[in-house]
Amino acid sequence: MEGTEGGREGQRGVAEGIGGDKGTVGTAEISREGTKETPGCHEFPPPLLFPPQLLEALVAVVATLGQLAATVAGPYGDMLLSKSPRSLHMALWTFIDHLRHTLNHPRVTPLGQALAALGATSGATWANVRNAARDWQDSVAALRDSWEQLAGEATKLRDACGDVATAEATTAATATAQAGDLVELDTHWKTARNNLVATAWQPLVAPAKDKAPSLLAEHKAWMAAASNKVVAATKAMEESVVATSQAGAATRRRQWAEMAWGPLERLVAACDTARAFPQELLLRLGDMEAALEGTKEASADVPKALVAAVGEAERLWEASARLATCHLLGTLGDIRKLLSSHPSGPGGRVVAERCQRAIEDIPRLLRGQ
Repeated sequence: MEGTEGGREGQRGVAEGIGGDKGTVGTAEISREGTKETPGCHEFPPPLLFPPQLLEALVAVVATLGQLAATVAGPYGDMLLSKSPRSLHMALWTFIDHLRHTLNHPRVTPLGQALAALGATSGATWANVRNAARDWQDSVAALRDSWEQLAGEATKLRDACGDVATAEATTAATATAQAGDLVELDTHWKTARNNLVATAWQPLVAPAKDKAPSLLAEHKAWMAAASNKVVAATKAMEESVVATSQAGAATRRRQWAEMAWGPLERLVAACDTARAFPQELLLRLGDMEAALEGTKEASADVPKALVAAVGEAERLWEASARLATCHLLGTLGDIRKLLSSHPSGPGGRVVAERCQRAIEDIPRLLRGQ
């Protein structure tokens, strides 16, 4: 099993990101790191973050993802990502699937059952309890890894949108420079056209017979030159119109990428904060491991502090599972639909309301009701 000291240090940054009550968090850190053990009596330090804060952090990830989906909803909100064959919507669908898998962890843990079996069931041993604790820790460690993967995916999406915004800004600037002054080009085109018309309708004075061929050839040359100027001016106008259109399209794509970047930045922060949930459980399991190391194999007496610590951790684990099944998994389904819906539709409001109900339900879930 993993130790607790390194985990406690790593928890500090995450702890400060939740709740905002730095005085409370600081006190928790000092208490947790400063706890002293006496022989035969293991004291369980207070948590760095309390259960409501930990569960609210999980809801915050879903709520932020809903805000992002509402921002980029509809076909115009989708975009090809840099250095990836996928579009933003495709990447978000994958992220939703991974988040669903992460939130949907098993509800029941065997540790409390193993403790209850001591003294009540023949053959139950402390080794069974330690094995159950290790199994649970493996599950929590896998959950921690899943949250780290989600944070990494969100970071890559944010960076990809930033790259798109930069690239489209460059494209727009280049196209604008190529477009030139459309008014000036239009004036030049009109002048060339008028000169061509004037040349075409210029009356020819009846020349002497010996000069007629040369005058006719000269007139044709003027016509050809005027016509070439019209063709060149027309081509310049067409290229300017195309470049102007490209600049406008690139500007719109840049704006969409910039709009997506803000919610993605918040999603990265939310995922980083949500990592506090498995980290706190790993810390508690480390404290339980320390308590189990001091138990006598032949004794069936279970320390009350250990029973209380296991019960509290299991209630948190159970509450997070029920939070997912009762609220968050269904909300993820709404977010998936929201991505394909009209950007001004009611989907964003529906997701926000469901997340608010999830927040309000956390105290009940923690009571096991």
